[in-house]
Amino acid sequence: MNRKIGSFVLVILAAAVISGPAHAMDKYDLLMGGYYDGPSVEGTWGFSNIFSNVPLGAEIGLGYSWTPAGNGTLARMVFINQDTGGDNDEQSSGGVLDLTMNVTYPLNQTYGPVKFYVFGGPRVGHYDVRWDYMGGDEDFDVVSWVYGLGGGLRGIMPLGKKVNAVLQLGLDYYPRTSIYGHDATYYPNDSNVNARNNGAGYTYTYADAVSATTVPHIRPRVMFGIQF
Repeated sequence: MNRKIGSFVLVILAAAVISGPAHAMDKYDLLMGGYYDGPSVEGTWGFSNIFSNVPLGAEIGLGYSWTPAGNGTLARMVFINQDTGGDNDEQSSGGVLDLTMNVTYPLNQTYGPVKFYVFGGPRVGHYDVRWDYMGGDEDFDVVSWVYGLGGGLRGIMPLGKKVNAVLQLGLDYYPRTSIYGHDATYYPNDSNVNARNNGAGYTYTYADAVSATTVPHIRPRVMFGIQF
């Protein structure tokens, strides 16, 4: 997947060069906030009309979402041990840092001053949630890198000469991947490393790790902001 993402970026850059140095591309920036399994912010840098004959655009964005942390008690059992000290006061922090790369294309249909674009491309996300069990003298991070694809619909409405309002709806899909915490790693095929057990003969599985966390899998995204 890393190679595919790199290839995608190279193709876009190469195509932009081939399209001709005399062609003027339109640069824009987006600042947005909204919901991505929790409060989310994102900044995007892009170009529209990168080809002289086809109205394609390309953009790259970086966002952060304060997503729900998951089940702290189960996370402790799956990734560390069966101790209970501090379980009555579990403190968590963290979320998802995500990188988006899109190709954009304008739709012919408009509603008054609002123009619509479809967008889509690869996604990279880094899930990192820290658990601290107050009074239990234990804390650890649960982390996971996820790679996938996403897309959606964006509406643009002029607010001024160089400023537009933006509303976009999207959906991202990340195939299941490994989840690491403390010194235990769980894999989708359950070829796990240092998987914990419940002390009664049961060894925790990847499904348990998924239940203990909120690692991105299928996520809708609703964002609004400004383009300038």
